[in-house]
Amino acid sequence: MSAAPLALSMRLRSVAYDGRVVLRDIAIDIPRGEIVGIAGHVGAGKSTLAVAAAGLLGRSMPATIDGTIDHPLGGRPPAAFVFANPSTQLTELGETVEEEVAVGPENQALPSAEIRARVDGALALADASHLALRIPRELSGGELQRVALASALALDAPLLVLDEPTAQLDPEAAAEFAEAIRELRDRGLAVLIVEQNLELLAALADRVIVLADGAVLASGAPLDVLARIPPLDARLGSLRAPGDAGARAHREKNEGGAPVLRIEGLSAGYAERVVLNDLSLTIDSGEVVAWIGRNGAGKSTLARTIMGLVSARAGRIGVGGTDLTELPVHERARVVGLVFQDPRRQLFSRTVLEEAMFGPRTLGATRALAMAQAREALLVVGLGGREDAHPGDLAPQSQRRLAIASSLASRPHFLMLDEPTAGQDAEGRGFIRAALELQRSRGAAAVITHDLRFAQDACDHNVTITGGHVSHIGRISLETDFSGR
Repeated sequence: MSAAPLALSMRLRSVAYDGRVVLRDIAIDIPRGEIVGIAGHVGAGKSTLAVAAAGLLGRSMPATIDGTIDHPLGGRPPAAFVFANPSTQLTELGETVEEEVAVGPENQALPSAEIRARVDGALALADASHLALRIPRELSGGELQRVALASALALDAPLLVLDEPTAQLDPEAAAEFAEAIRELRDRGLAVLIVEQNLELLAALADRVIVLADGAVLASGAPLDVLARIPPLDARLGSLRAPGDAGARAHREKNEGGAPVLRIEGLSAGYAERVVLNDLSLTIDSGEVVAWIGRNGAGKSTLARTIMGLVSARAGRIGVGGTDLTELPVHERARVVGLVFQDPRRQLFSRTVLEEAMFGPRTLGATRALAMAQAREALLVVGLGGREDAHPGDLAPQSQRRLAIASSLASRPHFLMLDEPTAGQDAEGRGFIRAALELQRSRGAAAVITHDLRFAQDACDHNVTITGGHVSHIGRISLETDFSGR
């Protein structure tokens, strides 16, 4: 056992929300200089364990805790936490990224020179120095994730707790993140990381703990533990060796299919900043395409512009036989659907069924027809039987699938999903793939993703976006060059 001093000692007999036990019989010690990975199926209790380790449970987040959570090294604060949804991390007290990152050190009443050093060092470690003067609300999801990490690092806590920190990072950024975490470990930091990317945990963690239904299923060396997961709990999926082929055969682009989406010379951006620059693209009927590229390349902006949430400055957008260029959002919703990175931004009904029915009803479907379409969509994404639940009571991963079902139920000709697999286990990824196959039969779809394994398994080919324009269209590969060369 390591002789390094402990940054976390956790002994939990149980943790419960409103009488529902979500963690039981947890005993974890993390010394300085160790990276501990937490894996498990959706609903296993991983995020609850993370917020407990960070000292937030029972304070910022109400819960009944039977046991002890100690941070023997103390510190101010003793732990820093990075949420799975990076927008949750933002205080919006700063107008720029560097001002946002400075909020924590400023609240610690540190001298100005130390605050400056903390901010600069944290931005550098998070590979976010180039974002320092940007406005946070104009950043992509992946860029926000780097800012959230920098904000946590600026606190200089002895324990860093990360919940799905690479979910919205492109592969190169994820590799840079892993290197930064190794550097922090070598400096003596303790790191607890919740992650569905088993390959990342195998390469990064010193020890892996697998949870199932609130309890520890397995613990030990990463490769030993992760290699045994499928027989222990198939919901989590399996560790893939490098070079494993995708689950579905590649389809050649259907040159003779009728175009569903046609974009010509599209330009768009925010204020003075141009994001899309003379972008042209065609997607045919029956295609499911992955939109890939570096964080900030313009993928999400492209989806928002098609949906009408960002105004086009030049160019044309057509879906089927409809020219969308000048249409308002509510008219585009008849033929286009978009599911955001953060599903909470589009969930507002009292029940799951009402949420899935809202789109069809708004578009003029009778209540009976809307209910039938909603139930079909909910069944496809694995939410059959949860119709009476409140959307806010669902796990974030289930909320994401509900948002997909809500859009799918409206039967758009073209459906766009932004980072749909973030935080999903193997079972959830299977449901999302089924939703895409249903959409394929009705029109076409685009998946904005950094999850190249899912893209390889579920999509026909990739469209690489670089610097706001299409730089490459071709086969999906785990070795895809995001530079567009």
